[in-house]
Amino acid sequence: MSNQHQILLNSIATTIADYRQGEIPVIDPNHVEKWVRQFDKFGFDENSQKVILEQMDRILKNYYISRQVAQEFVTAVLTFQAIFGSNPAKTIKNAQFLRVQTKGNSQNDLLSLTEQSLQNLYGLNFDDCGKSPVIYIYLDDCLYSGNRVRRDIDSWLSNAVEGTTLHLIFLGIHTDGYDYSKKLIKQKAQAKNIIVEFWRLHEFHNNRWKPSRFDCFWTSEISEDESVDRFVQQVNEDRQNTNKSLPSLFRPNNVPIEDNIFSSPTDRKVIESAFLKAGAYIVSLPKNPNSSMRPLGYDYLKSLGFGAILVTYRNIANNCPLALWWGDPNKAYPLNAWYPLFPRIVNEHYSNP
Repeated sequence: MSNQHQILLNSIATTIADYRQGEIPVIDPNHVEKWVRQFDKFGFDENSQKVILEQMDRILKNYYISRQVAQEFVTAVLTFQAIFGSNPAKTIKNAQFLRVQTKGNSQNDLLSLTEQSLQNLYGLNFDDCGKSPVIYIYLDDCLYSGNRVRRDIDSWLSNAVEGTTLHLIFLGIHTDGYDYSKKLIKQKAQAKNIIVEFWRLHEFHNNRWKPSRFDCFWTSEISEDESVDRFVQQVNEDRQNTNKSLPSLFRPNNVPIEDNIFSSPTDRKVIESAFLKAGAYIVSLPKNPNSSMRPLGYDYLKSLGFGAILVTYRNIANNCPLALWWGDPNKAYPLNAWYPLFPRIVNEHYSNP
């Protein structure tokens, strides 16, 4: 093992050290090494594994949401004049913090951090706020397809006071789901004269129809891999049975034009190919895989997968590539056939957030 290889293992382990801290064994360089060595079976040698580690190190340093980052974000939100005006300490008493998420615990966890900051900044609890709401605050970790926030707001909107403002605040949003959910939410809110504003820490461009910038995993075409070929054949058959116009299955050549996620087009191709091959292998393991289970992450669309890159200290979304999170060495086959970098808490039922 080269010195650079060890440095990368150490760096990744340090960056994600608080991932599910106290729930899973401590993440150390050996954990990262055990994960990356699995790519041997798909033809990715030590040099290619170094590229995989380099790209993951880059992504995680830029976008991994530690508990500290999340806490700093919600603290910044509570002092943000664009939401609370020039005197947040006064205005915030008229803000109601929504607890309306019907699935998962991401909102509850963020609200716990928010109440800590609320107490530290203003000496207030949630019970002290929002009795006569002028502002509503909806917090969540990330907007992917936009379905979760759309459903949550649909269910809650009848309880909202007319003429108020709803602020939807995320650690990350994906532009395709954002455009979709924003349009529908604003249409329904308009009927009650409610202003809707979206805020985010990170924005990921993922419109495959306009991919001049594309901030998710999306593999260019590869061949000579049995599991990939089998999966692609099935997806193409599914695509032929739909009347909808669909974007390219594989990432077109020279796309994206602007790339802020990966070091170079060559390095991007290495890690995306590795994740596609490993993901296609993983999809082949269950006898009856979920119809949304795709190599680059769960996705309702007939694609290679959603390809999300955002990971938080509390969990990883199933919209991220399967190679990052699928599997459990403590369970029976097929779950023990892959060792995950980010062991995932699985929600009771799947939904595309």
